[in-house]
Amino acid sequence: MQEGIDPMTFQAVKPFLGERVSLKLSDARLTILRSGWQCTLSESQQDRSLAYSVAGQIPYYYRSPSKIALDFQERRHALEMVLDLATKIPRTPKFQRSHFGEILCSVYLEEAFSLRRLYAKLSMTTAEDTNVHKMDAFFVNTKKKPYDYIAVEAKTSIRPMPGSKFTGHRQGIYRQLIQSLDGYGASDGRFDLVAIRDNLERESFTSDEAKQIRQDLVPPGPPSLKILGMAVVNTNSVIPQDIDYVLTASCKQTFEFEALVVTDLASLAGQAYKNVKQHLGGRK
Repeated sequence: MQEGIDPMTFQAVKPFLGERVSLKLSDARLTILRSGWQCTLSESQQDRSLAYSVAGQIPYYYRSPSKIALDFQERRHALEMVLDLATKIPRTPKFQRSHFGEILCSVYLEEAFSLRRLYAKLSMTTAEDTNVHKMDAFFVNTKKKPYDYIAVEAKTSIRPMPGSKFTGHRQGIYRQLIQSLDGYGASDGRFDLVAIRDNLERESFTSDEAKQIRQDLVPPGPPSLKILGMAVVNTNSVIPQDIDYVLTASCKQTFEFEALVVTDLASLAGQAYKNVKQHLGGRK
């Protein structure tokens, strides 16, 4: 992926981005199978915090901006509509961390690479404490002709935790990432393409762009579809053996890898959702 940061209306993640480095093998005897990168994010920048900044984007991942706007355009009870902005967010820390990781990855890709989200998959959850299945997110680069499409599978981990043994992400989320991509078959791809066409955020695209996207996503789908495996992990969990594993593990899918590194994911996610609830109000 080539970097190409464009100015956006609001930068939720870009001010917190540190150095993005290419991942290297620690063992020269291994055979590298894919490219990988790692970007470290600071959790505060001057008078802004990453948790608060991302919190401002969270409601848009559970309801599309156009549907939120429609409620207000129809002059529904404004206070009730404000409460509804937070009604679909997860209640438990486990799912807050998982959802936050997906949202952080999504905002990062939009701001750092000028990618455009095709639809908000978390808006399709059927209860607060659930995750969506298949791929976690889909993006398009409309600056390329033909358009480039990126499917994202994201994993998160709060390890290491006090009092627990940590042997590496290759025993946890990195192995799960490989297994998820390994099991992603043709029927899964067809399901996702239909879901995108049915839920495309048309307001984010011109009519010509939306028409081209829908045409491209008719099965078998675009030949330019790329798969990106992502992970959000804590700084003190980054070890060479895990990098070796994720760059060399066999997988049926061809994909690239990107890790986002934060200081304390559990605290970051918890504070972000706390900010949402504080500003939008709690459930009745």
